[in-house]
Amino acid sequence: MMKEDAKELHSIRQQNYLLQSKLRSAEEESQKKRLAQVTDSTTEEKFQQIDKEIKEQEMLIKGYQQENEKLYLQLKGQQAKGKANEEAMFNENQRLLTELASAREQLNKTSRPVGNVCLMDHTQRITDLLAQINTFQRNEAKLSDHIRTLKQEKQALEVDLQLMKKERDLAKAQVTSTSGDKTFEMRLLEDKHKEEVSALRKKLQWFAENQELLDKDAGRLKAATAEIHRLKEQVEQLKVEVGKRSNEQQRKGKDKSVDTKRMRDLERQVRELEQILRHRNPNSLPALIYAAASAGSQENAGAPTASPPGRVTALLERRIQRLEAELESHDEEAKHSLRAMEQQFHRIKLRYEQRISELELELQQKQQVDVTTAETEPRVSRVQSLEEELQLLKETYQQKEKGLCDQIEALQQQLKHKVCTGGAAITIPGRHQRQAEAAFGVRIERLNQELTAKTRTIQELSRTVARLQKERTSVPPVPSPRPETRSAETRRQPCPTKTCGGEETFPAAQYEKTYQPTVFAGSHISEVLQENETLRQRLELLQVQNEQEREALKAEAARAKEELHRLKEHSAEQISSMKEEQLRVLDHLRATYALEHSSSKVAELTNELNTQKIMVKHLQEQLTELQGAKDALAISRTREDALQKQLTKLLMELKEAKEAQSSEVKLLCSLERKLLNMEFRHQHREKELQQVISGSWQTPEANQQSEVERWRRLAQDKSKELEAFRLELDSILDILRHLQKQGVVFPAPDHQMTSAAFCDS
Repeated sequence: MMKEDAKELHSIRQQNYLLQSKLRSAEEESQKKRLAQVTDSTTEEKFQQIDKEIKEQEMLIKGYQQENEKLYLQLKGQQAKGKANEEAMFNENQRLLTELASAREQLNKTSRPVGNVCLMDHTQRITDLLAQINTFQRNEAKLSDHIRTLKQEKQALEVDLQLMKKERDLAKAQVTSTSGDKTFEMRLLEDKHKEEVSALRKKLQWFAENQELLDKDAGRLKAATAEIHRLKEQVEQLKVEVGKRSNEQQRKGKDKSVDTKRMRDLERQVRELEQILRHRNPNSLPALIYAAASAGSQENAGAPTASPPGRVTALLERRIQRLEAELESHDEEAKHSLRAMEQQFHRIKLRYEQRISELELELQQKQQVDVTTAETEPRVSRVQSLEEELQLLKETYQQKEKGLCDQIEALQQQLKHKVCTGGAAITIPGRHQRQAEAAFGVRIERLNQELTAKTRTIQELSRTVARLQKERTSVPPVPSPRPETRSAETRRQPCPTKTCGGEETFPAAQYEKTYQPTVFAGSHISEVLQENETLRQRLELLQVQNEQEREALKAEAARAKEELHRLKEHSAEQISSMKEEQLRVLDHLRATYALEHSSSKVAELTNELNTQKIMVKHLQEQLTELQGAKDALAISRTREDALQKQLTKLLMELKEAKEAQSSEVKLLCSLERKLLNMEFRHQHREKELQQVISGSWQTPEANQQSEVERWRRLAQDKSKELEAFRLELDSILDILRHLQKQGVVFPAPDHQMTSAAFCDS
């Protein structure tokens, strides 16, 4: 697993490096193309807009930064609480483990060899599980160390990136300082502004996503704290139950010790009687009955001792099978999770490749747009020249031009209205769209200003023409006294007209020329008529040009509308692509967050909680099984102790009978008393056993039926033993009656009575 993770991380780093190199190359190409473009006259307005946007973005970032600081402090507090809870849970688990170890030691001390074997198996299994847990914890520690080293390497790479960016900025600054071109500086400032805007947008997206992740982490922490409180309550309940059970076990152990002593006394007495009967007449019917009863009791005594180990082995086998099934299921889940992670990695890789191809296509489209704008620049110059010619028209066409101005203003208002509505609907428009709209508006304003200036010049020219015509009509035709002067003047006049015609279509204004009264003095009326005809022709030409320019303006308006429509469609496409990109980036960030923070404190706490739950369940099952085994062992011990007591008592009675073989009446009396005492004690023991059965600790429903069956078997065994004992007693009484019928007299000495009383006590 570690090798595979290392390989995946290496491949991801390589892919990140390739993506960064591609992005850098794309940025360099875009910068070169931007440097090739010509800056407009609207740089100051753009800079003002840029400053406003930067201020707004800084305000937003400050607000987000404050919110993130608050959330970071809350997260730190929650992490501290989680650590404290984790330490408390660890201490609780250690204490429970120590209590379990002490309980196991007590069980090992009090149990017999069979029980020792079972408990040794349990302890061995527990030690194996603890060893496995330790190995898993070591592996987790190694993985966490590896992740820390990887994070440190990532931080070092980020520092190197920042240093490279600073070096690039310094190089740009040196270039700007060496080259005194203002346009280049302005382009660099625009590039910086665009980069800052993109970085600020990325930061805003990161802050929003970080806030969502923090909310999710807070919810998880709340759930984890609730789980920890619930587990603490369960642990406290288990402690109380364990304390109650230990107290009951101690009390029952004391009661059982007393019962075992009594049973041993009774067994000793019975054995002594059996030996006496066997020595007197070994081949008689009662002796055979005693032998059969002793064999049956031995078999019955051996059966329960053999049953608990078989039951324990079956339980252990079942537990082993269950643990193996759980291990297999965990392995399958791990395989499924690995497959899911691989699929997610491939999906993210494909998304990155698709995004790179989309960015390349966008770059190509931008290049095409730049080429088209470069081609349209001569058209713009031509339009400006045509506008300058249009501005020299007469007052007759001023109304039409005013109508065109009104139309342009209406279109401008529509554009502004549509831009406002588009801005209300679209919170973050595209950068290129905003620049194009701003340039279009500035261009329209500039054209309006030029129109007003040209209309003024046309008005002034029309006034000068009217005044000159009045002067010509008022001046009489005078012969030319000085043809040389006239010719000289006529020679002088074409020169300024030519010079003016080179620059503009009309001659200079009236206030720019000096007044010469002799210019039209020697002119003939035919010349005036020719000049009028030429002026009419020029007027007609100007009208034709005006109509052509009007059509051109209409075409330009249609083009502007089409361009507006195209810009709207392009903005809608950009918005949809930005939304898709945002969704993709969100998915990618979630996946990377899940990959990077899978070893976070919350995940570790949840994993530890799950492991602790499994351990608690496992320990509870072991406790129930151990309690069942302990009960079975205690019952078998009580039976053995009672039988040993009976044997000792019987041996003592046999010794006493051997000492007083002469007096048979004494023997009969002692036997009757012993029988009565034995019956009384047997009844008392049965009552105590019933009380133990009814008032024992509440076993679970699954083990209750087995306990009831076991107690039934014990009761049946006891009833069989009682019947055998009664048969033996009846045979003894028959023997005594037979002796009495034969005439044997049984005296009653005091020594036998004292010994019987001593045995009863």
